[in-house]
Amino acid sequence: MENVIEIKNLSVIIKDRFLVKNIYLTLHKGECVGVLGEDKSGKTSLIKAISGSLPIKPGQAFIFGEDIFYNKKVLTKVSTCLDPPIFFKYQTVMDNIEYISSLSENKSKQKIVDVLQKFGLEKEKDTRVMFLPYYQKKLMALALAFLTEPEILLLDEPFKNLPERYLKIVKDAIKTARKNGATVIITSKNIELLEDECDRFVFMEERVIKSILQKEDVEEITEENSYAFIKVKYPHYVGKLLIDNYELKVKILGRRVIFKADEDEVAKMVRFITKHNLAIYGAGYITRKAEKIFAELTPYFKEEK
Repeated sequence: MENVIEIKNLSVIIKDRFLVKNIYLTLHKGECVGVLGEDKSGKTSLIKAISGSLPIKPGQAFIFGEDIFYNKKVLTKVSTCLDPPIFFKYQTVMDNIEYISSLSENKSKQKIVDVLQKFGLEKEKDTRVMFLPYYQKKLMALALAFLTEPEILLLDEPFKNLPERYLKIVKDAIKTARKNGATVIITSKNIELLEDECDRFVFMEERVIKSILQKEDVEEITEENSYAFIKVKYPHYVGKLLIDNYELKVKILGRRVIFKADEDEVAKMVRFITKHNLAIYGAGYITRKAEKIFAELTPYFKEEK
């Protein structure tokens, strides 16, 4: 099976801060991989690093066996759609697409018209971008990404804030690209939107890859694997309090302290925490599948930090 993308120990450091750290990942021809994580988990930075728009140090990224640091030309095989989309707001949709795609050989006026029609933008082609709602700017960015029929597609939150009727359009475009041999990376916070599209799922947290699961592994996550959570400012301190006072087995997921408990027990924990003059920003049960998977992958908290 042909390796299209190979990432080895990839890190991005800007002003002594890691945007992504120690990433290893390989993608094969025609494969679609979903990258899941909350905001600031490193999803977009990973996309930018692979596309060559962020400096990789240390580590390497190879596309079709070529190191992108030494061979920038190989990046012409890559098309990227970032979130949020950025265009020249005083220019029309058509002017933007023509100008941004002007360096590509694999495009024509008719191709631009066809792709705008495909993404439901044919009536807006002469409209200035400043007058478009967000979702149409997103569709513009997607149309531009698919325009040149690239061998690699890097799609950052492609379904974010899209009306329901456009989801199928974008998913069909991804399926068609894969049938034509394209390799695809899609980032999202919502695994339900990616389940039918992706072969594997990469779960990111705090700028690192937490786990990589096959599609069949994700499908095994059931409603039984649910957790209660309490969202607080100092999760490690609160987790230590719950361990010391109630001998609970807790996990830390972002700012949430998570544990298995019924409604009465959750209410009891909330009262206990508020008695310690600690603010609670939310409490309830984890229901989204992506969060359940993160909860399953998260080790139990044992030491005070």
